[in-house]
Amino acid sequence: MLLLVAALGYQLTAHKQLPIETNILALLPKNDQDPAAQQAFDHIATSMSNKVIFLVGSPNSATMIAAAEQFSQQLAKLGLFANIDAKMSNSQQQAWAQLYYPKRFQLLTPAQQQRLAHNPHQQTEQVLQALYNPFSGVTGAELKHDPFLLFRDFLTQLSAQSGHFSLNHGFLTTQYHQRHYALITAELSGSPYSVKLQHQLPALNALQQQIINHYSTATEKVDILHTGVIFYAAHGTQSAEQEISTIGLGSLLGILVLLVVVYRSPLPLALALLSISCGLIAAFVGTVAIFGKVHLFSLVFGASLIGVSIDYAFHYLTDRLAAGKDWNPYQGLKHIWVAISLGLITSLIGYLGMLVAPFPGLQQLSLFSAIGLIAAYATVVCWYPSLASKPCSPRPLPCRQLLNGWLQLWHLASVRWSVPLILATASFVGLYHTHYDDDIRQLQALPQQLKQQEATIKAITGVSSGQQMLLIKAKTAQDLLTKLAAVDQQLDKLVMTHKLDSYQSIGHYLPSIATQKHNFALVKHLYQQQGPELDKKIKLSQPPQFTATFQPLTIADYLASPVSKPLRFTWLGNINQSPSEQNYGAVILLSGVHQLSAIKQLVAQDSQLSYLNKADEVSQLFGQYRQRVTELLIAATMVILALLVWRYKLKKGLQMIMPSVIGGCAGIAITSISGTPLNLFNLLALILILGIGIDYSLFFAELKSTANDHHRRSTLLAITLSALTTVLSFGLLALSATQAIHSFGITVLTGIIIAWLLAPLAMTPSSPATTKAGVK
Repeated sequence: MLLLVAALGYQLTAHKQLPIETNILALLPKNDQDPAAQQAFDHIATSMSNKVIFLVGSPNSATMIAAAEQFSQQLAKLGLFANIDAKMSNSQQQAWAQLYYPKRFQLLTPAQQQRLAHNPHQQTEQVLQALYNPFSGVTGAELKHDPFLLFRDFLTQLSAQSGHFSLNHGFLTTQYHQRHYALITAELSGSPYSVKLQHQLPALNALQQQIINHYSTATEKVDILHTGVIFYAAHGTQSAEQEISTIGLGSLLGILVLLVVVYRSPLPLALALLSISCGLIAAFVGTVAIFGKVHLFSLVFGASLIGVSIDYAFHYLTDRLAAGKDWNPYQGLKHIWVAISLGLITSLIGYLGMLVAPFPGLQQLSLFSAIGLIAAYATVVCWYPSLASKPCSPRPLPCRQLLNGWLQLWHLASVRWSVPLILATASFVGLYHTHYDDDIRQLQALPQQLKQQEATIKAITGVSSGQQMLLIKAKTAQDLLTKLAAVDQQLDKLVMTHKLDSYQSIGHYLPSIATQKHNFALVKHLYQQQGPELDKKIKLSQPPQFTATFQPLTIADYLASPVSKPLRFTWLGNINQSPSEQNYGAVILLSGVHQLSAIKQLVAQDSQLSYLNKADEVSQLFGQYRQRVTELLIAATMVILALLVWRYKLKKGLQMIMPSVIGGCAGIAITSISGTPLNLFNLLALILILGIGIDYSLFFAELKSTANDHHRRSTLLAITLSALTTVLSFGLLALSATQAIHSFGITVLTGIIIAWLLAPLAMTPSSPATTKAGVK
């Protein structure tokens, strides 16, 4: 124990904080089949998850600007954000001109390219129309440096790509439902899954409320909307912590009450807490040593380990209680050693089988459970004989009459065949209602308020925070830009036909050098052909002359400019990370995909184009691994059955495994009938039911046919206590707000009750002579 505590202390000191992982993505498998796709997703997920979007809204534009300015200034003082983009400085506003204006002769919109290639005279006519339009804002300086007014159309196209926003007093603003909104974006100073950062959110909420109260009036209400991964992560952390407290503390309190009521002594309580503590500390230390961190997911389920590891202690302590003055600690251990050892082996067969599933979360849970059970078992075997060597005060077992009645009932042949038959039939009928839903989104319960704010922000900005994207690959950076332009044209068609709401692509802002050269040639030809014509019609002070030299706008130029900041993260660069073999990648973010088949049809045309949606990808993997776990469960059942048949012969082996099998079927049936979809975790529940149910059967099976009723009662009492603690542990999971965990809890709760109910099937019916001897 001292070694475990020392190891735990060392790990806490080394990590300087609790080594607990809260990122839900850490549970998911990597995409080994397409490393580029995995790299793209990791890069985009990291970039987007660190961002927070705020919209400051008011019916009055001036109030909106004042509130946004005050709010952005106060945000900088929180320490929550590394960078805040709110009011644009003059230098930021001039960055567009500084980047693009010197290259204006090689930057054209697709419409300009078509016009200059086929009908260059139309560009001259457009200049004349602009000059005679009093609202066009054409100046003499603009005509002098760009007489064909090409650059203004290019900038207009870029502005259209930025969504619904326009510049107002330095803020990007828009209107929605008669309200004005100012956009503020911020970048977190750390990971959104950092508990330290999440603890600063109350200060942010207080600031938002302060701004709302200060600038709102009776007729003009100010509101501040926000969205970002950190808000969902904080909710997930809070929910998980609450569920850990409910499950862990609820289970612990239940066990304490049971120990006090049954044993009426502080020693059993201390021994039970010792085995539980050793199991959990060993599981935590071992998991951190191997994985580096323990995920909250593992802790939620690991808290339920209490209901399993305490089983070994109950059997030892109940034997001690039943023996009274005749207690011999080593004889007591010998009496239960075979049963608890076989129980440990069968449980490990189920738990360690999850290691074959390539889900880090399942692997960690498997290891956590296995280490905890081994440590709890070792505590009982090694320490209990020394710590509980003295007999307890002699007194009858609690609920003696109830235990006798229940045992006598299972001596009746009619009960031994009718009860299993009825339960099995009802369970198999319920299995017809099973419905599986492998959606990964079930792993996290999303609060309605945050979902509603995100939907409103999407409607106002026209940009979704979803992670549907296209990955484009090419051998060179310039080839990649060419591909981006081609894909953008296809996506424009999907937007026009309402199959896609919008998309964000770096290709809009950075044409390839080949395209720039083509544009440069078109503009040069325009000046040569239409320059004299334009001069004749508007009498310029200087005839249009083309004296520019080609200087390419490079990727390095664009990425170094503040202009690229919003989409800089979509450029992946060399995704091979190998000088000898280069392969460049970029991502196009999709928003509002209404017809996925159209996107997939586009992807099918190019092997270097991939559609990425991590949630759908992992949901599909969930379905595949659900099938694998089903096969694993069947294999584990067969291995355990073979072990039981080897030791107890065929008939007894079947009687021993029947409670777990019927219990598992009943758990699935009740979960389905309750209207809760099934998923991978319900199959993990079946593994638990199998391991725990076999434990119950083993202790009855190890009773010899000559065992008296005294021994049978103590065995039934220990199994009942074990079942009650397991029901407390796993039954509380059914209260979880997360659907997957809730479903898991219902399955385990039902399965354990049925397994306990049928466990006496493994008991050899006693002869009348034995019964009389036991009564005496």
